[in-house]
Amino acid sequence: MPNKFIEGQYPIYLEGGTGCYVYDDQYAYIDYPCGLGAILLGHGDFEIGMAIIDRMAQGHIFTLPHRLETELAEKLHKLIPCAEQMRFLKTGSEATSAAVRIARSYTGKMGVAYCGYHGWHDWFTADTPKNKGIPDNTKHLIQKFEYNNIKSLENIFDERGGNGGYYDDPQIGVVILEPYIYEAPKDNFLKKVIKLAHKHGAVVIFDEVVTGFRTKGYSAQKMFKVTPDLACFGKAMANGLPISVVCGKKKIMKVLEGDTFVSSTFGGELLSIVSALKTIEILERDNVIDHIWDMGQRLKDGYNHIRSELNIDTSCIGFPNRTMFMFPSGEHKSLFWQECIKRGVLFGYAQFINYSHKEEEIDYTLQVIKEALIVCKNNWSNPEKAIVGKKAEQVFRLVTTKKGQ
Repeated sequence: MPNKFIEGQYPIYLEGGTGCYVYDDQYAYIDYPCGLGAILLGHGDFEIGMAIIDRMAQGHIFTLPHRLETELAEKLHKLIPCAEQMRFLKTGSEATSAAVRIARSYTGKMGVAYCGYHGWHDWFTADTPKNKGIPDNTKHLIQKFEYNNIKSLENIFDERGGNGGYYDDPQIGVVILEPYIYEAPKDNFLKKVIKLAHKHGAVVIFDEVVTGFRTKGYSAQKMFKVTPDLACFGKAMANGLPISVVCGKKKIMKVLEGDTFVSSTFGGELLSIVSALKTIEILERDNVIDHIWDMGQRLKDGYNHIRSELNIDTSCIGFPNRTMFMFPSGEHKSLFWQECIKRGVLFGYAQFINYSHKEEEIDYTLQVIKEALIVCKNNWSNPEKAIVGKKAEQVFRLVTTKKGQ
């Protein structure tokens, strides 16, 4: 699954962005990585920019809380089912790490069962190939289960649900997962996860750093009508300004009033707070999420129609708000990316849609996709010979799919 951009083809730097376009010092590109999903409304949104400027003139970080921090907390409390209490931070990795610490403190159990991608901190990356510099005993505390496979989680609890030691055989007290990535939960999977975890005295965390505010109802927990114990949000919540939040049930979050320490100098920084408030205001006022899903569906359907016409082994999978192109090899995807960037379309690991993508951009993108896939088809048996520069390479985020790409 390639994710590193093609050397010699992709721009080294991006200088700026407007709406759904980004540009370097020579060219503009229709942007689909969208800041790894952080850009929800569009680059350089005017309303958010004016709110930030106004806040900057009044100061933006203080020793004591500002009323806007409480205002945002109250807003999230109304929007997110599990958000009875919360703590603001800056990144998704901070939020998931804080959630795991809170859950461990509440349950008294150090073991973590996980499904999906949850950031770069030790507790998660110990179980990935990028684990150099992490103490060896950290890996023993975490164990992976499979999405839509409740049996895989049952097996973990069967092995680690007893009265194990603190480190030698740590009990599972935390279950953390992305509520969806590219496929929907089947056969009440999310509800079964919560029921199973609670049976064994474990806390369930939904990592909604990506799904939050891009999902109908603002969260997967609302869309699927299932409420976790804790949840993490970030990315699109403030249209790209650095903010995240760990939130959850009061009885669990209350451990922060004791000896469980989660803190951040910039957690209440107000430029991000006002950006989040303005983003939510626009979401509630305009038809943002429906538009994103409509445009994402147009892109997905158009791609799959083109690949059917060309009769080649590729597809577009996922929910409309975050899709992924599937290819039989990294070389095929590299060639595809190369031909798209030549024509002014910037793709990355996943495709995100923002509110500034309109039918005009989607339809031009589909035209480019068809031209790029024709090049791929003509070089299908040996795509690498048509790649100029180095092919794209796999980097950190690993997601297993049926084709492994």
